[in-house]
Amino acid sequence: MIRRYVNLVLRDYSRRMHLLHRLDVAKHLFYPSTSDAEAANAKENSNNNGGGGDKPKPLPRILRRLLRLPEPSMRFSPFPPAVDGEEDGDDWPSADDAFLLLSPGTGEGRILHATEGGRTILYDADAGAISAAVPSFPKPIQDPIAFSVPGSGEFMDEKESLYVMRSTIAPPPKRHPLRYDEGSAQQDHTTGDFVVLDFDEPYEWQPLPPPPFADGGGSISITSSAVVGGGRTICVSTASSSVGCNYAYSSDGVERTYCFDTAVREWRHAGDWALPFDGRAEHVPELGTWIGLSSSPPHHLCAADLSAAMDDANNRAPPTPQHVWDDFTPPPDESSSITLNKRFPHYVLRRYARWMPRLRSLVNLGSGRFCIVKMFDITRGESVGFHVDDMLGEEVFSVLTGVEVLRGGDGCGERELRMVKHKSRHYALGCYPWVL
Repeated sequence: MIRRYVNLVLRDYSRRMHLLHRLDVAKHLFYPSTSDAEAANAKENSNNNGGGGDKPKPLPRILRRLLRLPEPSMRFSPFPPAVDGEEDGDDWPSADDAFLLLSPGTGEGRILHATEGGRTILYDADAGAISAAVPSFPKPIQDPIAFSVPGSGEFMDEKESLYVMRSTIAPPPKRHPLRYDEGSAQQDHTTGDFVVLDFDEPYEWQPLPPPPFADGGGSISITSSAVVGGGRTICVSTASSSVGCNYAYSSDGVERTYCFDTAVREWRHAGDWALPFDGRAEHVPELGTWIGLSSSPPHHLCAADLSAAMDDANNRAPPTPQHVWDDFTPPPDESSSITLNKRFPHYVLRRYARWMPRLRSLVNLGSGRFCIVKMFDITRGESVGFHVDDMLGEEVFSVLTGVEVLRGGDGCGERELRMVKHKSRHYALGCYPWVL
């Protein structure tokens, strides 16, 4: 399946609601064919003869703006109070707000919206219909990570199971040594931070045991994840000593990876290393590998084979990327200075512009095609003399790039992978967009 749309859920602060925009990637991010994309890249790369000989350095690539988003196909308003007489919260958006895409491998329009108190609603953007058949979460799951696993059993006609986990998990509260009972122990073992909904029996979310690192003391955040074994195993990693929106802190400064067996519902420790990805990695069966954004800045697109590292319980060697491709590199920092008066050499006008990376996301469009979304802060400052930042402006926008990963061709071996970049567009999606 090749997806036609990328779903963008943006905040509308003036009306206190979330807006769903469906971006046609074939129209905005991809050329009609791979050969058209390669021809466009060759033309752009030949600019100024690549800066060779006596030619000047090549000009930077022109980053075109996405003129406008399509009209919203759905508006998500705040839920009414759960109890009669309960007052609406003054804070919007809610920290519990989340949007998840169901069945990403077979569909692109079933969106689960969770909000205040864990209440949920299912919207089918393709059908333009709302379903209330999805139960509420047992407790709010902030900033969740979702895994859709098709066919929970051995029959292909069985529906999917949706696994949802908090991206930051705190250890369960310690029990008083003199107050122990089996019920409280079981409650601590399944804290509600990791749950599953089997759509063969969509009655309630079933709590699952949290990852073992949740027992280690402090709160731990998940930095990368992947599904292996056709959905049999969910792998998550934690990383340490990193700062930023897409990074996490480990209580002991050690990277670790854990695997959850969805059949027996048990965790195992895979190794003291992290997956080589930042965020979610996607399995591409036709390429025989996993595609994701590299864990190393500037977080380019990369490919790594996770099967060997995850299949062998005795294998403690971390998986490493076999390929890393430059999907988008922000321009270097700009700076200039002008002496305003030669009699006063310290009276200097200085200007600068810096690109600071923020969030990033990868959407699997099917058949080796991906949409990469990277968000940046662009800070522009100006100072005169010894003053710093007399004028300061900041702009936040996202760069959306369409790419495809192919096997062979273009001088590569038959088994080698290569990336073909299509189009990049920039647009102000706001500070916290949901990209599905």
